Amino acid sequence: MTGIEVDVNDDDRLNQSVGRLLVARIPGLTLDAVTQQALEEGTIGGAVLFKENAADLQQLHALCTAIVKHSLHPPVLTVDQEGGAVQRFDHVLTPIPSPMALAASGKADALRQMSKINASQLKTLGFNCLLAPCLDVLTNPLNPIIGTRAFSDNPRKVCEYGLQAIEGIEEGGLVAVGKHFPGHGSTLEDSHADLAVCPMDSKVLWQLDLLPFRTLMDYLPSILVGHIWLSSVDPEPIPATLSKRVTQGILRDYLNYQGLIMTDDMVMKAITTGWGLAEACVMALEAGVDLILTCGPIAETVDVHRYIVDAVKSGRLPESRVKDAVSRIDKLFPKRPKVIAKKSLPAFQNELDAQFDRSLQASCSAITVLRGEIPPINSGNWVVLVPNHSRYPMQLVEHLNAIARERFTSLEFTEIRYSIDPSPEESQTLQSQCSERNCIFLTYRALINQGQLHLGSLISFDAREKVQVAVDVPFDCMGLSAWENAIATYDPSDLAMRALAKVLLGEFTPMGTCPVSLEFQVTSSR
Repeated sequence: MTGIEVDVNDDDRLNQSVGRLLVARIPGLTLDAVTQQALEEGTIGGAVLFKENAADLQQLHALCTAIVKHSLHPPVLTVDQEGGAVQRFDHVLTPIPSPMALAASGKADALRQMSKINASQLKTLGFNCLLAPCLDVLTNPLNPIIGTRAFSDNPRKVCEYGLQAIEGIEEGGLVAVGKHFPGHGSTLEDSHADLAVCPMDSKVLWQLDLLPFRTLMDYLPSILVGHIWLSSVDPEPIPATLSKRVTQGILRDYLNYQGLIMTDDMVMKAITTGWGLAEACVMALEAGVDLILTCGPIAETVDVHRYIVDAVKSGRLPESRVKDAVSRIDKLFPKRPKVIAKKSLPAFQNELDAQFDRSLQASCSAITVLRGEIPPINSGNWVVLVPNHSRYPMQLVEHLNAIARERFTSLEFTEIRYSIDPSPEESQTLQSQCSERNCIFLTYRALINQGQLHLGSLISFDAREKVQVAVDVPFDCMGLSAWENAIATYDPSDLAMRALAKVLLGEFTPMGTCPVSLEFQVTSSR
């Protein structure tokens, strides 16, 4: 007979076992009825939270409390709280600098301490897992998704800083998750939109992208596999998440990794476009994955659950594979996490406030003079050009003017916003607004958004004093050679904008060292 014969009790056990493997997204600020039922019935085994799930401390506390309370399983409660550009709760908890910023500061103890603070605060709210650190080696300056989430383009530096982050996270009481195996730093694609391709041959891959994972494997309780096609391993396009050769063959068998393997978000188009969500989730389990992140509508996750159960009943997916995955999850998350009592929230808020200055100090320490110097900024009116990014407000001018009002009598800053990839016509207009004026030019991934390079070239002709600031990856300065003064924050967050204001106005001397190479040629598409 084909498949598995089960009675009612076996059905319940199988449904709950499969549910243990699934971590879903919560659609809003409160626990909705459908997700609550899925948690109570064990159809899902936890939740991953996003910025949309956090309005303030009281609300986030209530949501986490509800998730833990209503979970049949000891829930896996997790979040992407990496620091810098990727942190979901920087408006609620203590914001932290990006991984690259912390690496630029050159202070391993600060990196470890920031990681511990981050994890400890999350644990207080009931989180037991942190989707960090990124162990990607940023070798592609045009990488659209990793950027300052990486520590460096040097794999040994990634190992050094990655270990500090892992140990800090664990000291803070959370399970650290190294990502994105087998390495996302060399890719040109964003796996949210398309299958990312790593074209390295196996020898280069071994010494570059795989080195941090190989080196830190014994320190990592969990590894997240990315949607990356290793063309040197799989002849046909398939993400590592679904590849038996990569996940089972390389990670589990060849490298003998015995920890928990989880997927990146399975609703990314790198997965859904080619394979469909439910089928891909079964393939991931067949490939050796233990825990699946499905960050779409809860109804989709429930469908995935049903599809996996059917795959077990049909005999396609061995029940032993499910049991093996559940065993690894139970080993890392054996107990229901504790959430701080509501009455203790005021004291916790005081603790969060007390940590802010330490984080701001770390952000100041990261800022790096890449070329030239910071010109004296102590009088007159300065134009500040700011890219109009949908996610990062970059309210530098607000922070500059706040300091200027306190310390200077005749210093003022005027903000001019520009499109993230300005057209030639917009750039001409902006040039006329900046002509013969002192100018601070913020750029965001200018080698990708090359309209910024054209804009910078025009402004540089007749601006007076001027300084260019790369607020994300530091590579922008390589396409703006006419700007003799260039600095980097490695971070577009409000924390970094506060730090940048202090540095520009002389309250803090920039001491950072760029953790990536700037030795390459820039080719403009315009």
